Amino acid sequence: MTIDTLVVVNPASAGGRTGRRWSEIATLMLDAGLDFETHLTTVPGDATRAVRAGLRAGRSRVVAVGGDGTLNEVVNGFFDERGSPLAPDAVLALLPSGTGGDFRKAAGIPGDPRGAIAILTAGATRRIDAGRIDFEDGERRHFINIADCGLGGAVVARVNRSRFKSGGARGSAVFLWQSLATVWTFAGGDVAVRVDTHRFEGAVQSVVVANGRYFGGGMHIAPHALLDDGVFDVIIVEARSRSRTLRGLPSVYRGRHLGEPGVTALRGAEVRIETRGTPLLFDVEGEQIGTTPATLTCLKGAIRICAPAANGAA
Repeated sequence: MTIDTLVVVNPASAGGRTGRRWSEIATLMLDAGLDFETHLTTVPGDATRAVRAGLRAGRSRVVAVGGDGTLNEVVNGFFDERGSPLAPDAVLALLPSGTGGDFRKAAGIPGDPRGAIAILTAGATRRIDAGRIDFEDGERRHFINIADCGLGGAVVARVNRSRFKSGGARGSAVFLWQSLATVWTFAGGDVAVRVDTHRFEGAVQSVVVANGRYFGGGMHIAPHALLDDGVFDVIIVEARSRSRTLRGLPSVYRGRHLGEPGVTALRGAEVRIETRGTPLLFDVEGEQIGTTPATLTCLKGAIRICAPAANGAA
């Protein structure tokens, strides 16, 4: 019998909790009538290589078990080494178990394994956009939620060094704590940003290029973003004092920061970010990858995911 589903598990995600829970999750999947092959990742980049091999071998569905970083590696496996789609009709599914869990909120996927497995067995799929980042050194990375540079990149670099990294509510607390700690040391940067024909120049704290709505463990950074509209929502936060940043955090979590002084919202399919002086670090779905300058391109309908139909609150 041919097995069509590859399950890629990151046992180290959620501070190792995913590995400890995997046998329980696997049993739930088998009880739901799912047949699958399992790949347990061991090193960074392993998930991407496993997915490419699986798709080339004819797998038609790939399930990511882990956090947003694991999901990002799996997404990159849907593209070959040159960035071309490997299997355009293959389906990406997610069983969330990690630190951030931001993409699942945008896609309407439950955070508990039973709920996510119910979505998987129901079989409903939809096409969503993907993002591609091209860095100056030739490195290329894909994403389906959010990529940002500035404060977010500095926070993620700090979170990934933290021995307290974990999943669930504690994971959100880790992101919040590290965000507060980073605010005291991050100096921002002077940027030139082009979003299609729109231009912005000035000192910034963050430039957020959003396909989804949430990042940083629950911050509602792009409340109007849609996963399937063919454009990014670009949120530019100008440089500000530490006290103003701290006062503004609650509004970011509630998605009420748009329209505030120093916050610019633009929409477009291609974004170019350049810096004058020290390059800014990028946060790509919870992982610190690359620096400015970079070009980000929206790839409309590039990924088919297993998720409920869009309802305007995706």
